[in-house]
Amino acid sequence: MSVSKLRFRGATREVRIEKQVAEIDGRRVEFRVRRTEDGRPVGIEIGGRQHPIAVARDGDRVWVWCDGETEVFERVTLERPTGARRAATREHGGDLLSPMPGRVRRTVARDGERVAQGQVILVLEAMKMEHSIRAPREGSIRLRVREGDLVEAGVELAEVVESHN
Repeated sequence: MSVSKLRFRGATREVRIEKQVAEIDGRRVEFRVRRTEDGRPVGIEIGGRQHPIAVARDGDRVWVWCDGETEVFERVTLERPTGARRAATREHGGDLLSPMPGRVRRTVARDGERVAQGQVILVLEAMKMEHSIRAPREGSIRLRVREGDLVEAGVELAEVVESHN
């Protein structure tokens, strides 16, 4: 499964794609892509209905023409905090971002589980190496990815939610 954050129609959405199923903000859509002999997409079938398409890419932007309308999709890469923002994130934020593109090999913590600072939450494989992603502080974990997911750099992997006792 591939996981990305895309911006289109003024909103950022999490998109997961596996084989012929897309999950967009939790809504599942089954599809089939029709391609030319050289692999270019020329059509998509959704709900039994055929739609002609044309696709053009430029960096992180993709223009998709479908049924006479054009949509622009942009891959969203979240900025990694630096300096004072990094300290504030450690103290108050909860986001854990993928440091690079890779595959989630193993989730060690379960969704909703209490974790200690420094505890391994998940293992990301990138460039044939495994990277342990650790909790920046104590709290409850909210996983945003599943084992086997492909993620881009900057994608939110998990969030540590502080409990206020």
